[in-house]
Amino acid sequence: MRDEDPRQDEATVSQLGKRALVLTGIIVPAILLTVLLVVSEARATQKSDIAAQAIPATLDEAGAKGSAGDVWTSTRNTFSDAEMDILETHDYVYRTYRDGEGAPVDLCVIFSEDNRKGTHPPDVCLEGGGSRIVSRGDRVEDVSGTKLTVRELVTADGEGRYMYFAYFYKCGDSFTPSFYWQQVKIVWNGLTGQNAAGALIRYSAPIGDNSASGPGLEAARARVDSLLAVTFPYIRDRLNPAP
Repeated sequence: MRDEDPRQDEATVSQLGKRALVLTGIIVPAILLTVLLVVSEARATQKSDIAAQAIPATLDEAGAKGSAGDVWTSTRNTFSDAEMDILETHDYVYRTYRDGEGAPVDLCVIFSEDNRKGTHPPDVCLEGGGSRIVSRGDRVEDVSGTKLTVRELVTADGEGRYMYFAYFYKCGDSFTPSFYWQQVKIVWNGLTGQNAAGALIRYSAPIGDNSASGPGLEAARARVDSLLAVTFPYIRDRLNPAP
């Protein structure tokens, strides 16, 4: 019978120890992530009004651009009870803004302090509502000193009306056009004790010539960009969890 080499035994124990550490490094975060996701599933519907308080109903372009500008006024829109059940948050702003110079622009901000399910991809909601997505893409804007990537959608409904949408997500103190990256960021921030609030910010305007490209699309994009410029400082600086 051959004697076992003690050095081989030590190597085996060492390898087992390393594997245990690797497994622990995988399993523990997975357990924490699972717990966080389960807890977020069980959140009660949020009823605060942080979004409404963060973004004024009347906006002055002069304050945003540092020069003379138009005043945007707004009217309030509401979601149905069924839509509220899907969102799992009552903390939202849905307004139609006008400045007297062009087509109205809708702004929808859905905010949740601690429930990652408070936001949903607009693409899915629009298609579920019967609209067809004609085109989508991303573009980068310099808004108030922030490099902001927005996702653009052009949709058409059953009656041939075209709409332009631009949206992005806030995840803690950062911004992304990706729903999935926002969800990961919210979970990570929650695990590390950082700001885990999330929001969807969506702008939309009608395309006057009902086409997926051309002057009508450019005009709708310009209208959205005008409202984006004046609202973004409030979204960046004031759309945060209650102290």
